[in-house]
Amino acid sequence: MRNDKATCALVTGSSQGLGRAIAEECAGRGMDLVLAALPDTGLPEVAHIIERTHGVRVEVVEIDLAAADAPALLCRRLEEKGLRVDLLVNNAGVGYNSRFGDSTLGQNETTIELNVGALVRLTHMLLPSLKKAGRAWILNVASLAAYFPMPYMPVYSPTKSFVLNFSLALREELRGSGVGVSVLCPNGIRTNRGNRDLIDRQGLVGRLTCLYPDEVARAGLAGVFAGRGVIVPGLANRILRGVSGFVPRGLYMRVISHRWGKLSGAAAKAAAGTPPRAALAAAGA
Repeated sequence: MRNDKATCALVTGSSQGLGRAIAEECAGRGMDLVLAALPDTGLPEVAHIIERTHGVRVEVVEIDLAAADAPALLCRRLEEKGLRVDLLVNNAGVGYNSRFGDSTLGQNETTIELNVGALVRLTHMLLPSLKKAGRAWILNVASLAAYFPMPYMPVYSPTKSFVLNFSLALREELRGSGVGVSVLCPNGIRTNRGNRDLIDRQGLVGRLTCLYPDEVARAGLAGVFAGRGVIVPGLANRILRGVSGFVPRGLYMRVISHRWGKLSGAAAKAAAGTPPRAALAAAGA
């Protein structure tokens, strides 16, 4: 059954994890897809599975969106294929779980360029065509980390705070334009085995706050089409967001530092042998 809202979605970072789950959720709603992700991450195989399962058209663009010219190249591909996107999902992102002093400059620059730069460029370039669509949507993927300074993830969390505030500001600017803007703020996401092992080490906290990609994807798409500005999947996570403004900063900073400091060594081991861009922080969000 065709979706009575969006008809074609562009999903970045869609070869695995949450991005793949969002792509599959969109296809299940009858949308054609443009999937963008890094080369050599299995994107063509993902596209083939989705096409075969859901009977939708899927175009693949293997590209490194952290490169300054990549969003323009992606938009050019859309024009060449004659594709009109009416749902933009800015999901591509990366983060590293370590002390700032132990990180590399390249890791931090990539985090900023991908999480912030690529999202802003792609949104700006596609906004005119989204407005022309009559009815269109933007879903930006942030994180619950957007609400907290994060020791051991000191660059990642500010980039997600930017995504949150940028999305809300853009939502207000576009009010009445026919383009809806939502921001998805998940906590931990159970993606690959190493990631799941890290989450399981968090004990009860991990079990209460960390969801599977398909759960987050369903919540995200439901929130977009319900017109919600901020989407926080999971009751426990909504409670955490709610208390973030009332709990003394010193208290939650100590809790965060203990939790993520303890996991930073485990995250480094789990990421060993994994392509750097895929070595997301333990949250996976």
